[in-house]
Amino acid sequence: MTRLAALVGFGNTVTDSSITWTDITQWVDIVNAGVTVNNRGAQNEQSETQPATCSLVLDNSDGRFTAGRASSPYSPNVVLNCPIQVAVISADKNLMPNCSFESGVSEWTSSGTPTRVTDATHLQDGATAMKITWGAVSGQTMTSPVIYGLDIGQTYTFSAYVWVPTGDAPVQLSVAGSNIGSQSTVFDAFQRLTVSWTATSTSHQVRVRAVGTPAAGDVVWVDACQIEEGTSATTFDSNGAQTHNRFFGMVNDWPTEWEGLGSKVSITCTDIFKWFSRADALRPMLIQEVLLDGPLVYYPMGEGAESTSCGDESGTVGPSSLTTQQEGSGGTLTFATGAGPLDSLGTPTFTPLDAGNGQYLRADLGQEFRTQSTNQFILVEAWFSTSTGRNILTVFSSDEGYYQIWYVSSSTGFLMCESRHPQFGVSTDIVGGSDLRNGQVHHFVYEENFRAVYVDGVEQLGPFSGIHNTANLDTLHVGASQNGSNLWQGTVSHVALYVSGTLTAADLAGHYTTGTTAHSGETSSARMSRLASYVGLNVTTQGTTFSPVERQVSLGQSALQHLREVERTEDGKLLSSRSSAALLFQSRSLRYNPAPAFSVAYADLETKDVKLAYDDQKLVNTLSLSRPTGSQTRIVNTASRDTYGPYEPSTLELFTTTDTAMVDRGNWIVNRFGDPLPELRTVPLEASTLGLSTYRSILNADVSSAFTVTSLPDQAPASSLTCTIEGYSETITHRQHRLSLHTSRTDRDTRWVLDDATYSVLGTTTRLGF
Repeated sequence: MTRLAALVGFGNTVTDSSITWTDITQWVDIVNAGVTVNNRGAQNEQSETQPATCSLVLDNSDGRFTAGRASSPYSPNVVLNCPIQVAVISADKNLMPNCSFESGVSEWTSSGTPTRVTDATHLQDGATAMKITWGAVSGQTMTSPVIYGLDIGQTYTFSAYVWVPTGDAPVQLSVAGSNIGSQSTVFDAFQRLTVSWTATSTSHQVRVRAVGTPAAGDVVWVDACQIEEGTSATTFDSNGAQTHNRFFGMVNDWPTEWEGLGSKVSITCTDIFKWFSRADALRPMLIQEVLLDGPLVYYPMGEGAESTSCGDESGTVGPSSLTTQQEGSGGTLTFATGAGPLDSLGTPTFTPLDAGNGQYLRADLGQEFRTQSTNQFILVEAWFSTSTGRNILTVFSSDEGYYQIWYVSSSTGFLMCESRHPQFGVSTDIVGGSDLRNGQVHHFVYEENFRAVYVDGVEQLGPFSGIHNTANLDTLHVGASQNGSNLWQGTVSHVALYVSGTLTAADLAGHYTTGTTAHSGETSSARMSRLASYVGLNVTTQGTTFSPVERQVSLGQSALQHLREVERTEDGKLLSSRSSAALLFQSRSLRYNPAPAFSVAYADLETKDVKLAYDDQKLVNTLSLSRPTGSQTRIVNTASRDTYGPYEPSTLELFTTTDTAMVDRGNWIVNRFGDPLPELRTVPLEASTLGLSTYRSILNADVSSAFTVTSLPDQAPASSLTCTIEGYSETITHRQHRLSLHTSRTDRDTRWVLDDATYSVLGTTTRLGF
């Protein structure tokens, strides 16, 4: 039986760590319009996955879904991009999820002081029960997770078996905000309790209550819970309800419509891919990594050669541009001419005549940073190179009561810090023991809280107790002291200032790896997570093997485009999660030799739409490949080309770490798709009529799941065909659930397994996979 749950997070955004959900199921037109989810996944295995959309029609008779209507119970939060999730509840009779506590008790919540654990001391069903331990207060309850999929006006009965030891407080069942059942009367044995009520909402919660005021440590075991239609409890059904998430995304619009005096709102929603459409093109990877750590001031200093200033990219209010200042006479400061970290940008080069004559950069840090530097500890970060030394940067208060000067000693090449405190005077510390005057690019991080210093990703000996804590910092000089002296000769870039909070120097030291390798060689799953984090999203993965990927230094396009580069290189699938504001990344290994998730007989399909395709739509036998740091090459399936002629798509750019991996990827493509094979490309299902077990298997399946169609007509090439789901659309109506699956041949993804009876048959399944 198909039951719907539609929830909206009014007042939240999709990336909030905790969303307060409002159940709007009772206003969804499930009878006439139904709920549709369109275009999850892709049309076939060669095309990119697309954003999925979800459409619902809502009864707006009382104006609750009218945007801007002050009397709406959701006002003022009927706004664009509200989080929304749609789920299907599958059940035969018992609507209680996890009804025998085999999956734990974490979703049950307490009022008062009771605690709950799984326990096997007393069991009515399965291997565990919920043991509740009461405190010595009255009014204690243990409340179930929300029970969805109820029908308003229908009478339901909640039943549960309870075991109360002699002398402990009796218990009773209740419905939150509604009825309370009779208390238990049996001790040292299981007794079945019940409570009935009429649903006033499509979702309710039920409870176990302690009667009166228990003694501290009184307990009860609860097991075999059931919620069913009717006024009395029937035989316990251990096959409780399961929730199957079908869509998670954002509401695009709230259009109010009228038919006479009646009103409805037909909303269209888009999954988390929409989040990418609102994000700007990414800056170089090093900049994105710095921004993740939330600097209050950040100057990448990658402006063009004609610039005389550089801007703050922290996004906070207050810091001015770094502008060129003249000290004495002569000298130059030219942008985009120096070598810096791996960021695809140039750096400014400081070339003074001498230590007292030349140019440097100055910025006002603003009131926000001044206040934060007084209330919290600061962190300082910069990249530099020199063959001489002198002052890298100075952070100071405008009255010069406080300052920190970071410099490279002209005599030893060591990293140094000179600091001043109005009360304690000036102190100088050696904070690095290596000669940095080698013309190479170096990185340093300083954390004021614990006096931690990292140079080139390595923590220096410390603590450096002589460095004074600072306050009221409002000015930054790059390439000079607070009074414009000891002018820097060399390059400086990526100057960033932070306040501590939970941030440490060790956190920022990781920027050294970004600036020197851009994380070349990390797995595709790690790269996916890294890129998604730049727009505030998480990535979950499926599959066991993820290939290393090459660096993506400059980025410069949308996050989604760069995620697609990784997806293409891995030959995986990038999807939106159906249950949260996250991405789902599948490795290609997920598809290798899969076990079918379910099977369905041909006679149970919606047969008029079943078609066996045989054409050249997917044929590829000639392929040009390139990779950013390697060669360009051409791969040919000669036998296929001789038979069918050339089928060559555009050049495929891959971010593999070696040419060999790129060639292997190309060979895998032209061998998979060099010879057309007949296949089912669309499989329609009325899923809710196929029995609960099969129905659940279908709902748990997703893109890359395999299934088998059995008992095909005699005209088919075989009596059964196994397909892989590439994408689907679905329509959920009252007690019906129709799906249209976009499918491909599963055996295209079979690969050789040593000594396997199925996948090591000479000349048949001895195919090496990429």
